[in-house]
Amino acid sequence: MKTNEKSSKAWLVTVVLAALGLIGAEVVLYLSYYYTPVQITPGTLWVVTPDGGAPINLYESYRIFFIHLPSAYTTALCCTVCLVGGVMWLLTRKEKWEALTTAAAETGLFVGAIVLLTGTLWADYAWGSGRIGSGWNWEPRLTTMLILWLAFAALLVLRKSMDTPRQRSVMTAVYGILLGPMYPLVSKAVELGRTSHPRSFSDLLSAPEIATTKYLASIAVTIALASLVALRYQMNRLNQQIEQERAA
Repeated sequence: MKTNEKSSKAWLVTVVLAALGLIGAEVVLYLSYYYTPVQITPGTLWVVTPDGGAPINLYESYRIFFIHLPSAYTTALCCTVCLVGGVMWLLTRKEKWEALTTAAAETGLFVGAIVLLTGTLWADYAWGSGRIGSGWNWEPRLTTMLILWLAFAALLVLRKSMDTPRQRSVMTAVYGILLGPMYPLVSKAVELGRTSHPRSFSDLLSAPEIATTKYLASIAVTIALASLVALRYQMNRLNQQIEQERAA
């Protein structure tokens, strides 16, 4: 009875998080198009081109950052959850930690794809030719983010290849721990050599309307995406229960 009550509360929390996140995301989308300016003053919205040439104005293209940045924050959250889940499984051997680590990896694969896609689309405009993929230049930030995304995918694929549940659990925990430090590497990669990636959002966009929308987006979109971790966790726990019943 207590297990059912806990499960019901967990599902309720998941639904509430998803609802708050989706409502917040809708507000952010509205603000990003109708509240933030197209251009503040000439030269204020700009980014330096990869070859060190003259700065270019961002105009409308910066609005994609309101999705790009929260997705990056959620990717960092997923790395942290993988690390915590892996360590806790090794300490306790409880299945819930494996379910959490897997949920974080699944969500990390999704939000990491959003980061790569939105970043590439923006780069196509900022310093590419306008063709899809023309802005990809294999600089450290882009390359390390791609490696992180592939690492999330590798964890999920390797889980499927394990012969026994025990092997699967151990692999998930160890791999989850190894994923933990990868996002700090992505974050620091912008400091390695010449990079076209903006070093910070604040350096590029200084209008108060943009700052307000940025903070709201960071909270709302991150909550919406973090609710995916909670949803996948609940689904993974259900799958574990089904496997136990079948094995009994």
